[in-house]
Order: sequence, then structure tokens, then C-alpha cells
Amino acid sequence: MGYQEELTRLQEIIVSDDSTDEQREAARDAKEKLFSASIQKVFERFEARAEEYNALIGRLKNVVDNIAANDLTDVIDSIDGILSEITEAAGNQN
Repeated sequence: MGYQEELTRLQEIIVSDDSTDEQREAARDAKEKLFSASIQKVFERFEARAEEYNALIGRLKNVVDNIAANDLTDVIDSIDGILSEITEAAGNQN
């Protein structure tokens, strides 16, 4: 069951006239845990992406430095490798 479906199911328990106080409290607790876990996953994904982008920025800086040093053979190889990684990463974001 996906996040939204689980959230909807818990909300239905919370507002249902048929639910006991204990069921409502358990549903509220579960809803809070679900929300916290979801936020944690978002932060983990964000941090992973930030690390990837920082690594990419570092590599691109090296490319610029190599261009400035007129070492174009290494630069072209570096650009080709970086573009391949970007293409692969973009394909894996789904």
C-alpha cells in the first residue's frame, strides 16, 4: 500500500464513528510515524542527490581547470565520461 493510501486509511479510522478511542489513538500514532518516516526518506534522497551533485561540480571544476591548462585530450575524455554518468543518472531517477 502506498503512502497516500495508508494515510487515507488511517484518517478514515481517526474520523470514523465506529472506531474506539484506542483505535483512534493508535491510528493517530501510526499516522505520525508514517509522516515522520516519509519526511526522513525525502531528506535521505535529498542528501544523496546533493552528494552526487557536489561530486559532479568537483569533476566539472577539474575539467575547467584542465581547459585552462590547455590539456584538451584529458578534458574531452573527462567531459565524455561525465556526460555518460549524467545520462545514466537521469535515467535512474524514476
